[in-house]
Amino acid sequence: MSATTINNYGVELNQGPPGNPQTYLPLRPNQRDGRVRMQMFTYKAASDASGQNIALLKIPKGARLIDLAVAVSATLGSATLAFGLAGANGNGYIDDGQTLVAGASTGIAGSDSIGAQVSDGTALVTAATTYTSANTLVHLLGANAQEYQASPAAEGVLSIAGGAWLYMTAKDTYLTMTVGTAALTTQVIQGYVLYALD
Repeated sequence: MSATTINNYGVELNQGPPGNPQTYLPLRPNQRDGRVRMQMFTYKAASDASGQNIALLKIPKGARLIDLAVAVSATLGSATLAFGLAGANGNGYIDDGQTLVAGASTGIAGSDSIGAQVSDGTALVTAATTYTSANTLVHLLGANAQEYQASPAAEGVLSIAGGAWLYMTAKDTYLTMTVGTAALTTQVIQGYVLYALD
């Protein structure tokens, strides 16, 4: 049986030409050997009007989102729900646009700026959707998830784009749920988020 010929390596292996020893980059724990954490949320709706924003749970800074799922106790009828993110400090940004970079040319005194501020968004995770199947778990981070980290070379820079995954929070952030068209009645919305942190 012949060995598989390796023609190239992923960034995290930090390899030179095939055959070199593995020399792993100094990866963040949320990329390798980190612990997966879980948080659950429950929200009991009672005539929640269209446009209402609800904070479901707080996701800590540096959390790399793996999975986010939601289920409703009864069909929402014509009501819709959108899921998003909001800075927990209430300043209107999920990424303040400032990251301290060890070894950067300007040092680590707080003057290093990478990326622009990214505003809170009520539909950053999913746009308004009608949930018609009671007690069916719907995974919101998948092929159509809308947020991601721009690139491993720009840790902390958050970009918003379709079809990406493994988003990393730049600060403490609320997972939000926003009532869209129509109003909620007495449904119970439950779910969880999985993320790697340390």
